[in-house]
Amino acid sequence: MKKVVGLILALMLLIPVGLYAQVEAAAGSITIGAHFDAAFRYSAEDKDKVVNGETVDWGYETFNGEALILALSGKIGDKVNWRFQEAFVLPTYANYDDGMDVEPWLITPITLEACAQWKPIDQLGITIGRVLVPTAIANVPHMLKVHHTANPPLIITGGFNGALWPLPTYQTGVALDVNFAGINLNYMLYNGELEGQDFTFGGSDLAIDVDKSKGGNVALTYNGDVGPGKLTARAFYFQEYSDITDDLAAGLGVDDDASISGWGIGVMYNADNYFGGVEYITNTLDPEDPDNPATPNIDESETQTGYGYYVLLGGRFSSIEFAFRYDFIDWSDLDAHKDKDTETWYNIALSYLINDNATIGIGYTIKQPEKPDDDTATPVDESEIPNIDELQVFLELDLL
Repeated sequence: MKKVVGLILALMLLIPVGLYAQVEAAAGSITIGAHFDAAFRYSAEDKDKVVNGETVDWGYETFNGEALILALSGKIGDKVNWRFQEAFVLPTYANYDDGMDVEPWLITPITLEACAQWKPIDQLGITIGRVLVPTAIANVPHMLKVHHTANPPLIITGGFNGALWPLPTYQTGVALDVNFAGINLNYMLYNGELEGQDFTFGGSDLAIDVDKSKGGNVALTYNGDVGPGKLTARAFYFQEYSDITDDLAAGLGVDDDASISGWGIGVMYNADNYFGGVEYITNTLDPEDPDNPATPNIDESETQTGYGYYVLLGGRFSSIEFAFRYDFIDWSDLDAHKDKDTETWYNIALSYLINDNATIGIGYTIKQPEKPDDDTATPVDESEIPNIDELQVFLELDLL
């Protein structure tokens, strides 16, 4: 508890930075933006993990400078806009109960956006380059203004026992935007790596290089005023042919060629004193080669389908915000995985909104992976992860 109090005091020193962050930095036709979030996470040591019949200590303390994002945007004449966003995935200092420490030295740069958009008319835009793909509303680089908790939803990051195949998060290609009366239709063709957010002990990690893919995404989004608040609704569908790396193919039990597709639908509503949201996503991996010699015991002619959803509710009282989110995923319909393929999270968070750009808060998450059935468990299935109760103290500064 002393460490938690000490961290709160340290984060309070950053409040003046948050107050200063109300001023948008701009020079001529260039606008500068920045985003930073950090969190302290604690899980009690009285949770044990069973691995192949042996009990090992669980529990951890981590301090994460989770993401630093720098953004530049501007115009060239009246018809061309450009954007650039670079994310720096910051290191985690972890103190696990088995004595393993992770030293904070690695910083991973990730280019989220580097693109230009030509708008011959206000209702039409053509974008070329690397962009953030409009899939799930919550598939953003860890922004409290969307998640309202220290953890992104399970449908974005996956869970302990497995994960949905990652959504396209940032891709390189060409996109067509059609806009009319708050409605946006986006169609993008891309050729790059399927980049998504991955679960780590510290929360969210943007640095995922899964495969080299050719695919496309289509999304229909509405943003507008409805009643006393703002409504965002989106439906999307993506499909791609993937050349998965050999190591990942062996881990998934599939050949190194497969097609991945998915769709989702969601809605978020944000008023002055309350907010809420719900999203549903399903993803499918379809192996192209049903006879992978690396995994002879798995019937690879079957597709692997996962789905998940979350429900978010919250309210604001002056500068205090309360949020609750229920997450659920069922990540595979293969018989080999049905024994432990679901996971449920309960997230609560209490935040202090310093201003429109700075938030500090405390959260609690109960993580419940499905336990394998001991009567049918294989040696792999006997690796059992307990329910994890995690406390978070978090901070976000956002000028994006």
